[in-house]
Amino acid sequence: MNMHHITTDVLIMGGGSAGLWAAYRCSELAPEARICIVDKGPRDWGGLMTMAGGNFEAVLPPDNVDEWVRDFIYYFDGLCDQDLMEEILKRSADRLHDYERFGCEFFKKEDGSMKYVPQRGLDHVKLYPAQFKGRGGELMVKNIVRQLKQRSVERVGRILLTELQQDGRVCGALGFDTINGDFYRFDARVVIAASGMGGWKTSYGKNTPTGETMQMTYEAGAVLQNLEFARVWNMPRLFGWEGQTVLMPLGARFVNAEGEPFMERYSPVLGSNTDPHYTTMAMAMEIRAGRGPITFDLSRIQQENLILLRPQNGWQKLNYDKLSALGLDLFRDSTEWVPQMTVSYGGLRADAWGNTNLEGLLAAGTARATEPGVYAGGFALMTTSVLGHMAGENAARLLQTLPEVKSDLSDAEITARQQALFAPLGKEGLTPKEVLTSIQKTVFPYGVSILKNERSLQTALKELERIREEDLPRMVATDPHYLLKLHETRGVAFVSEMYVRASLERKETRAGHYREDYPVRDESQLAWLCLRKDADSKPEFFRVPVPLEKYKHPVTRYYQDNFAFPTSESAK
Repeated sequence: MNMHHITTDVLIMGGGSAGLWAAYRCSELAPEARICIVDKGPRDWGGLMTMAGGNFEAVLPPDNVDEWVRDFIYYFDGLCDQDLMEEILKRSADRLHDYERFGCEFFKKEDGSMKYVPQRGLDHVKLYPAQFKGRGGELMVKNIVRQLKQRSVERVGRILLTELQQDGRVCGALGFDTINGDFYRFDARVVIAASGMGGWKTSYGKNTPTGETMQMTYEAGAVLQNLEFARVWNMPRLFGWEGQTVLMPLGARFVNAEGEPFMERYSPVLGSNTDPHYTTMAMAMEIRAGRGPITFDLSRIQQENLILLRPQNGWQKLNYDKLSALGLDLFRDSTEWVPQMTVSYGGLRADAWGNTNLEGLLAAGTARATEPGVYAGGFALMTTSVLGHMAGENAARLLQTLPEVKSDLSDAEITARQQALFAPLGKEGLTPKEVLTSIQKTVFPYGVSILKNERSLQTALKELERIREEDLPRMVATDPHYLLKLHETRGVAFVSEMYVRASLERKETRAGHYREDYPVRDESQLAWLCLRKDADSKPEFFRVPVPLEKYKHPVTRYYQDNFAFPTSESAK
């Protein structure tokens, strides 16, 4: 196995939306800077953005930023960083117009204005649908990569970064080629974590966010936040699909086995047009009460709106054609849907410009904590582009003052790191798939993932601790590709344990976190739950209160108050 030593000014971990935008902005402001994007996937694949529909949120006239900020304060049940949200929303229109300038297209009305779909029953938040449904994200990737090619940004694929380098500050990373096993050392003046969130590898659409960056930065001393929140989505039982964000406001709804649109029972005000996290809570309760299965009813959607839904190309079109060949039409037939746990909302704690508590390490996109477990359509494409752009601008500023890298890792230390990295190769033991399956079986039950309660969470924590102590050390890999899978599974295990620990810590119900044994909001817990490694290398949670005294907007209403979920005897 060969050793590669690459020195750069800015190392960007992750080539998705945030990483690409960080490189774009940094290269714009510091054209002489050496910028290197490193991704564990193929070069220029674009991460989860490639799988996205391309729908985008942005504050366009006649809306204004303050209106949207107030909507998000309400939507997040007060757990909103108002300064951060204001900065994101101020820049959202510019990023949308950048995409249009690059060649991306969005639906327009007959008068030339942009067509929008209201989101989650909010007064002002709107999604602007991509013209080419099923290919919108893919076209975004291609257009911004074309810009980077003109700026000579170095882009490297199939490299998994496993450890940060530190010498008084973060100054690079170590990793390996997941195809040939070559060892890589990257020295950098600034490192930007833009490699996404953790997750549970539940479908091809969410197969790559596994949390190894969260674990790596935590081990280096970074503070994490929002680990109690996870995205529990509604998905067809037999196949993956994107698009309910557009479907719900147009009249789609979930019905139980008795044909009832059951969301009206839990939320007469919003009904089905709400956040999927609340819908999945209701789905779980309906199924538990014996009123399953749950089906998706599209009968109320007007035919002229189907153009917003039917995929014209890309992976969604392939799915649609395969399903049609099997006699199943998502837009005609009732299909069974189930809750599916997908990704974690935990990430690095950072300010608006991406500064973390570690000098030299910035965070962008979904690698940083932003929202508390609820999600409006198009929000991720907006926030990743804006936060990536801002982190790239910050990196360009930092390059003006930061000295050249002088890492003090000796050849002996590099050799030791390399040997430890490749130690699992060629041995007998557990496969990553076996361990991953054990983790999934532990985290996915309703009492852990949706209708959380003390007993279920404690049982899960005990099993996750056993997996950490007994199974992870026994994992082996047959080749570099499966060594990648091994490190991903370690990341999933880390995220899972911290998700359960954080869920136990937050003894209330707020936004995307529902405790069936603590079903009401506790205003004494209006704080971000953060995680750091203590002096004994143990996980330590602490709270950072939401600073309402310095924010512009008071918290006067809560999205949660639209719902009435009963508690269960099993939670007591």
